Amino acid sequence: MDNKPKTSITTILLTCTAIAMTVVITNMALAQSSNTSPASSSVKIQAGGGNSTIPYTVYNPATAQIKSGQTVMWYNPSVAPEPHTVTLALDNNTRPELSAPFAVKNSSTFMPMPPNTNSQPVILPNRQDPSMTTILASNSIASSATVIDSTGNVKHLGSNAAYSVKGDEKLVNSGMLFPKGMGPPNGSTTFSLTFEKAGTYDYYCILHPWQKGKIAVQ
Repeated sequence: MDNKPKTSITTILLTCTAIAMTVVITNMALAQSSNTSPASSSVKIQAGGGNSTIPYTVYNPATAQIKSGQTVMWYNPSVAPEPHTVTLALDNNTRPELSAPFAVKNSSTFMPMPPNTNSQPVILPNRQDPSMTTILASNSIASSATVIDSTGNVKHLGSNAAYSVKGDEKLVNSGMLFPKGMGPPNGSTTFSLTFEKAGTYDYYCILHPWQKGKIAVQ
């Protein structure tokens, strides 16, 4: 005769609900946090966090108050290989997507690398110009550290980039920030910005659009 108590469906549902509420409350608490730093020091902000069971899709602190000329460094403290970005879309027309359509000539041939890997690019019909083919490809402006200046010039910054924000840029993006030891070769684990101009700078994560932060520069 088995006298061991059996776990009821109600108990399981209550446990799952409690875990979900813990994630929501923790994310809300972290999102409402703020930080003020002396002018002589730099500010460090966590992009993400938590663990493999309860990931945090927030910046901590969510709001930082600094002086003009100070530097802010973002890093990813997660224990799971979940990336985040720090994206300042100063011109809303330049918000980048992770993948985007590109037009190429119909004569273009795409060879998978390595060969025989059962892969092909996504090809879309191009009714406006039958001589061209539209493919869907990864957008390097979204996935790598990039700046689009006030004139529209695109500059890629490389891994673990550091950049001075003038305040007239259209886009400043960290690209994918991975936890240390969990990203691809030459992947970024930090992103540093020095703010030269006073103002309020809102930013977000391309992968988690609800994940938002703010830098207030005096």
